[in-house]
Amino acid sequence: MDATGPLSGVKVLDLSSAVMGPYATQILGDFGADVIRVEPLRDVARHSPANTGRTPGMAPLYMQVNQNKRSIEIDLKDPAGREDLFALLADADVLVTNMRAAALDRLGLGYEQLRERFPRLVYAHAQGFAPGSSRANRPAYDEVIQATSGLVSLQDRAGGTLQFVPTFIADKTAALYLLNGVLAALFDQQRTGKGQQVELAMADAMIAVNLVEHLAGDVFVPAAGDVGNPLSLSDTHAAMRTADGGAIAAVPYTNDAVRTLLIGAGLEDAAADPAWDSPVIDREIFTAGVEKVLANSASRTTAEWEEYLTAHDVPYAVVVDIADLPADPYVQEVGLITEREHPTEGTIRVVESPLHFSRTPAGFRRHAERAGASTAEVVGAVRTTEGV
Repeated sequence: MDATGPLSGVKVLDLSSAVMGPYATQILGDFGADVIRVEPLRDVARHSPANTGRTPGMAPLYMQVNQNKRSIEIDLKDPAGREDLFALLADADVLVTNMRAAALDRLGLGYEQLRERFPRLVYAHAQGFAPGSSRANRPAYDEVIQATSGLVSLQDRAGGTLQFVPTFIADKTAALYLLNGVLAALFDQQRTGKGQQVELAMADAMIAVNLVEHLAGDVFVPAAGDVGNPLSLSDTHAAMRTADGGAIAAVPYTNDAVRTLLIGAGLEDAAADPAWDSPVIDREIFTAGVEKVLANSASRTTAEWEEYLTAHDVPYAVVVDIADLPADPYVQEVGLITEREHPTEGTIRVVESPLHFSRTPAGFRRHAERAGASTAEVVGAVRTTEGV
């Protein structure tokens, strides 16, 4: 078994900030790449949420998306700083940035400005809206993309609220798209020796993701039905309360599954309805059946529901409070969250890579660093090489 990850030997220059870009490059680091993070003037993730952490600039959010990287500080507005960057790019495989295209061009760091000098470089660029579009120069945060991609609309349709989804879903989804693009371009680079630009707009990524099930009837022209997945948008699309104050998720997708849950909730008469014999779902009947299950789910304790659902091979999970995840038996069983000693921040929890490779294991190798902690090591090495 090799001692390093599948991307061992790959060098990545990370010129990104906040969540989307850093999350993508952190996973590249988990996979064994040497990720060198070029610190922006101010990364909001380093100080967000405000006053949470032990050291200024080492906020939990920052530490979560910047492990397995070396941090350097160079001034990209200074010609000397750009020369240091170019020296680092000389043997780099990938550059990742989520600066807006216009800002990159002003710095002389746009793709067209670099492609001839670094012909084998995979140049991965992501921003809120597509370059060349009428919104290209707009700044964008996760919530902005939730709004423009239809996600806030789905919240309104489902629950009559404009509440944002309470996680950085757009940032993290776009990060995974960007990661896939980089990996595909690296595969091509290894075959051909040539680089290319990988371009991603967060808005485009989230629109594509949201429409997988929610384009629905609008797949057809003219439309064959409404947009939106009816199960997802129903107010019955919810976990069940249990007798001991817990909750359990056992969402039915078939008539037969509704009947099983009705019996579990003690509603044998409702379960005897021949409507549940049909493989074809009548949405009104289906919803009414699920409503009855939810209204009577507290007839069993959590443990009783677990026993029943297991016996009937129904997919389910007990609802876990996010605060309980580090101590959750499953999380502990698979070793997903571990405690490690950070060189400056003391004992911390680290979320390990959820991917497992049989020969080239991914995983933790380096803690998130204070800003510029590796500048002397990294920049000093290229200056020495160039005889500066």
